Order: sequence, then structure tokens, then C-alpha cells
Amino acid sequence: MKRPHLLPLVTLLSAILLVGCSTGQNKETLLSAAGFRTVIPTTQKQTAQLKTLPQLKVIPVTKNGKTVFMFADSTRNVLLIGNQKQYTAYQQYALQYKIQQDKLATASLNADADNEWGAWGGMGGAFWGPCFY
Repeated sequence: MKRPHLLPLVTLLSAILLVGCSTGQNKETLLSAAGFRTVIPTTQKQTAQLKTLPQLKVIPVTKNGKTVFMFADSTRNVLLIGNQKQYTAYQQYALQYKIQQDKLATASLNADADNEWGAWGGMGGAFWGPCFY
């Protein structure tokens, strides 16, 4: 069975890993992939308001009974805005990204462990422990 919907996600995660962005840029990339729209302030008042928002965090904002999610980055002068569906997609992308990062970290640790324990004979060599004779 083909899974064409996974290809964009795999491509996105690969791009994030290759670029090695900072945490804020990772979130921004994932939010954009989830469908959040980017708004760039065009006036001094908008820029000032952008700086008052919590930075590099996704926050829910409810107005007239409607909830939107905002991500402010005043250093890059952008605001990302999305709805509940887009926020749910972002959460899924973020979880998949974290799982991928954990797998890479585990693989790196395993490779280091193989290299470091080789001088001791590895796990197949002599066993050092309380019952060693």
C-alpha cells in the first residue's frame, strides 16, 4: 500500500535535520508545514505589538468565540497564525520530529558505545562484574 501523504513529511523532516536550525526556526518550519500563514508587520504599531507577544511560543488567542494560535518571532519580524486543525497538524509534526531526533541521538550513542567499549573487548569479551572469577 502506498503512502503518498508521508513523502512531504519525510522531506520536511529531512530538510530540518540537514539545515540544523535553531529551536525557533524549527517551530516556524513545522508551523508553516502545518498550514500556518506568515504575517509580516507593515507598520510601526504592528511591530510594537509583535514585540509584546510571548516570543517563540505557540499561544492560543480567543476572540469572539473563535480560537486562533499565534507564534511570534520579533527577531525575525514574523507572526504565524493558524486554526485548530493546523495546530493539531503542527503537534503531530513536532512529535514526529522529536521521535526522529531521539532516534538519531540513540544511533549516535550506540555508535559511540561500540567505539569506546572496543578496547575492553566489548560485551563479547571478558565480563567484569561481582561474580567475575
